[in-house]
Amino acid sequence: MVTEQRSTNLRGIVLMLVGMMGMAGTDASAKWLVTSDYSVIQVLAVRGWVILVLMLIYAAARNMWADLRTRRPVGHMVRLFFNFAGPIFLFLAYRDLPLADVTVILFSAIFWSAGLSHPLFGERIGVHRWAAIAVGFAGVTIVMRPGTEFFQLAVVYALLAGVCFSGLNLCARWLRETENAFSLTFYSMAGLTILTSLILPHYWKPMPLNDLLVFFAMGCFTLFGYILMTQAFMVAPVGVVAPFEYSILLWATILGYLLFGDIPDAYVWTGAAVVVVSGVYLVHRASLAHDTVPEAPHG
Repeated sequence: MVTEQRSTNLRGIVLMLVGMMGMAGTDASAKWLVTSDYSVIQVLAVRGWVILVLMLIYAAARNMWADLRTRRPVGHMVRLFFNFAGPIFLFLAYRDLPLADVTVILFSAIFWSAGLSHPLFGERIGVHRWAAIAVGFAGVTIVMRPGTEFFQLAVVYALLAGVCFSGLNLCARWLRETENAFSLTFYSMAGLTILTSLILPHYWKPMPLNDLLVFFAMGCFTLFGYILMTQAFMVAPVGVVAPFEYSILLWATILGYLLFGDIPDAYVWTGAAVVVVSGVYLVHRASLAHDTVPEAPHG
């Protein structure tokens, strides 16, 4: 029995590690495109087309149409607001900041989600978790470096993206009693794609084949990452796999160096270490209390 549990845990960890690699691929693709003078609107719209087609094919193949029924259209609209604003702020941040820097700041979403779960859902948060939240924000602040030349508008965009992705997580918790993961993903992505497609004519730029392949890869990376993340949480306990969401920091560092020549400085390494330790401890305390563990932010 112990051996079987270890095998299941290992499988969940591997799924999470590969899923985070997929999400890092999404981020790297987004940075590549927005730094190639594509508007954020076009990047989001074209990515949405790819993801929606793949999701519809997946739903048809598995006859999942019943999963798209919803009794909470207003809730989906609220979630759409955060899903629209979050990626826009995120991709704007990628224009001027390295992948690793943005990724660390984006992890503020976990601490926003944990802190806001008390006033919004009445979740009891003990002194240990409040301390972890405070230390986590301190780590994010180290990376942001307020008062220095590094602190620019792009840093604010990254922080606002974290706030928006926290809103996504909290909305998912609000809707979880009546909705499922597939419907939450589909409606938020469909709404985002429709909105960005409606205003796309004002931002359209012709796409050569090479860039089309990057757009397609970006959509695949996103869906691939979400699917593997979901499977990881399904096969292994949350407390086992959730800490490995932070592996996206490693992937972001590697891709940032290989594709853009970015090397994180001492501030980023220090802030990332503080954020990871605080986040893992937060997950540990939440697991002990059998509360919902805040999900890592993903664009």
